Amino acid sequence: MPLLADHAVYVPDAPVINATAVEHACFGCGTANQHGLQLQFRALPDGGVWAAFVPQVVHEGYVGMIHGGITSTLLDEAMSWAVTHQGDLGVTTRLAVTFRAPLLALHTVVLHGYVDSTTRRTLTTRGEVRDDATGRLLASATGEFMRVSPAQAVRWRESYGMTDDSAFATAMSARAVGGE
Repeated sequence: MPLLADHAVYVPDAPVINATAVEHACFGCGTANQHGLQLQFRALPDGGVWAAFVPQVVHEGYVGMIHGGITSTLLDEAMSWAVTHQGDLGVTTRLAVTFRAPLLALHTVVLHGYVDSTTRRTLTTRGEVRDDATGRLLASATGEFMRVSPAQAVRWRESYGMTDDSAFATAMSARAVGGE
């Protein structure tokens, strides 16, 4: 039985958290990039994020197996959207990936991303890719993201048509108090 249908924490019809009013060309999540992955993330009750993805033949490295760079991108996007979902915006400064089993073309996978800890300037994250049908862990990663400046965060949110939600406002207020 598929993981998404079997696992209580997934709400397949939950709102997509990275839907923006402005189409953009991000390779991972941009709707205007016909060659991109066009990932759609949703919130998990524990504060993380998830997305389902069906890798295509064009994503292969060796025949039938998805290229490790695509797998790394899936993990980076999941962790980045976990950062954004908690109200921050940051850029990847470190990404360490462990490949456990190949992702296969045309087999649905589920991505998870979480923020594990934060400091004034950085956010430590983790992510995983699991086979949807079996729940088997295929790849995992840890990452570190550096927060962008409050001014850059506001510019990015405006350019993507994102509104200042309460998580973003709280994060920006906390950073202002911290003197950044």
